[in-house]
Amino acid sequence: MAEPAGSIHAEIMRRIHGTNVYSGFVPTFAEDRQGWNSEHTSFEEIISGLRPSVVIDVGVWKGASTIYLADLMKRHELPGAVIGVDTFLGSVEHWDRKSAFSGLLPFRFGMPMLYEQFLSNVVRCGMQDRIVPLAQTSMVAGELMRRLGIRAGLIHIDASHDYEDVLQDARTYWEILTPGGFLVGDDYNQDWPDVIRAANQFAIEKSAQVLSSKPKWIIRKAP
Repeated sequence: MAEPAGSIHAEIMRRIHGTNVYSGFVPTFAEDRQGWNSEHTSFEEIISGLRPSVVIDVGVWKGASTIYLADLMKRHELPGAVIGVDTFLGSVEHWDRKSAFSGLLPFRFGMPMLYEQFLSNVVRCGMQDRIVPLAQTSMVAGELMRRLGIRAGLIHIDASHDYEDVLQDARTYWEILTPGGFLVGDDYNQDWPDVIRAANQFAIEKSAQVLSSKPKWIIRKAP
């Protein structure tokens, strides 16, 4: 289904990719939206209240949270787009064969196929006119969007669980968060102490308050 040439989604797709990456794509995987904390109540509260036109999801895995955010925008009749940022290579816990998370990545000849799983999920859910994939590290993606003038009212961070990574992601994406917007992070609980430390440290840097709605941490930017 074609979208209006001047739509927000079409414009962001053009700025980032220069073309529609879904053109000619045929889903190669069955739908598999495995994820964690993907449909948190804070998402609906923020989207229904703030009504953002652009949302960024950093660390999307197979796309459960990205698709949910896009669906919320659709349900609230918001024209706009969700940008899904991920390397689509998995994290160390997915590669460590001794980890409880080992075996969750689909591979072909030693290369993860997470991006194809993500695209397949998006297309099978009919959200290709609302989701723009960005296969990059969180740092490169953040810098690219800054250069392209892309800003978002809601940014969800769920890439790494390492203290320095989480803190750097928060700093980077704060720069492209619109005034009055919300930075939301995942895994603010005892299982991931580095996430708690990073979120708290970032709040101190910004003289802001961490609003905890476990397992999410939320910081609002001043209007």
